[in-house]
Amino acid sequence: MQRLPALCLIFLMVTVAGLCQAHEGARVESFSPQGTIKNIQQVTVRFSEPMTTFGNPRNESPFTITCPENGSGRWADVKNWVFDFDRDLPAGVGCSFAIRDGLKTLAGSDLVGERVFSFSTGGPALVGSRPGNGKTIDEDQIFILV
Repeated sequence: MQRLPALCLIFLMVTVAGLCQAHEGARVESFSPQGTIKNIQQVTVRFSEPMTTFGNPRNESPFTITCPENGSGRWADVKNWVFDFDRDLPAGVGCSFAIRDGLKTLAGSDLVGERVFSFSTGGPALVGSRPGNGKTIDEDQIFILV
């Protein structure tokens, strides 16, 4: 008889946790990169609920992408979407990914939460110099920065 109240309490806690999670709604769980980042090659996005069926080859982007660089997106699985850039992004590039209007989960739910994600590669970066690291230099020598 002493187990009954404990089991009821556990059942109640699990039920309340499930209701809270269901009330939260489908959303983007993670979007990477964000902010100012160097050496970007790929964008990865994880949704909280399945967005497509496994093995579906559809090439539909869940985002409206504003970026001066080209690339292509694909579904890695039912919750994860990946966008690969054609080349490593150079300095001074900013991109924005906005969830498409009307995008729904596989179950037909609307997405809630943040809808626009952005990043920048920042300003110019030093990628090389002449003379190179470890070379001897004269006091009136000229330097070349790349």
